[in-house]
Amino acid sequence: MAKAIKRERPDLSVNGVDVSRSAIATARVDSEGVEFRISTASHLPFDDASVDAATMFDVLEHLEQPETVLEEIARILKPGGLFHLALPLEGQRGTIYPMLSRLGWDGKRRHSGHIQAFDEDGFRRRASAVGLPVQHVRWSFHPIFALIDVLYYCWLDVRGPVGYSLEDIVADHPDRPLLRPLKGFVASIGWYESRLLRRFRGACGHFTCVRAT
Repeated sequence: MAKAIKRERPDLSVNGVDVSRSAIATARVDSEGVEFRISTASHLPFDDASVDAATMFDVLEHLEQPETVLEEIARILKPGGLFHLALPLEGQRGTIYPMLSRLGWDGKRRHSGHIQAFDEDGFRRRASAVGLPVQHVRWSFHPIFALIDVLYYCWLDVRGPVGYSLEDIVADHPDRPLLRPLKGFVASIGWYESRLLRRFRGACGHFTCVRAT
C-alpha cells in the first residue's frame, strides 16, 4: 500500500511501519522511495503533530485496545490532517456476520485473529472521542463478497489452519497459473458489487477522519 501511494504521488514523503521485522526487511529490498520502519501501532516513530496524513488497513480488529492506537494516530497528525482506514465491521447490523456470530461461528477470530467486532456507530464514537471525527465513509463487503469471505473461512475449517495469506499463495506458486486470474476474478466481484451497492452499508467501512483543530 505504501509503495502504491508513492507511485501515485511521488512528490510525497511516504513512510511505512510494521511490527514484523521480516515484512520490513522484504519491503526494503526494493523500497521504491518509501522509508520503512519497524514499529508498533501504539508507539509510532513520529513527533507530535508532524504528519499530514495516515492510513491503516485491517489493523484495529486485531487489537485488544484499539483506542490506544487511535490516540496515537491523533497524536502524530497535524490539525486538519487526514486519517483513512479500512475496517472490517463484523458487528454491523444487516450483514451476515452478526447472524453467524449468534450461531457460534468464529472463523475469523480463529484463523485471522479478529478479536474486535466493530460496527459503524461504535467506530464513530471511538474515533470522535480521541479527536478524529469521521467525515466520509465508503463501503465494501456487500452480500456476495461477504459470502465468499465466509466460504473461504469455512474451507479453512475443513483444510486446517494456514500460516500465510491468499496473496502469499499466489506469489509463491507460479506453477499454478490459474490462481492469479481466479483471485483477480473474485476481487473484481467485490469491487463491482461495492460500486453497484455503494449507497448501502457493507461489512467493511472505509472511513476518512480529520484531526480536530
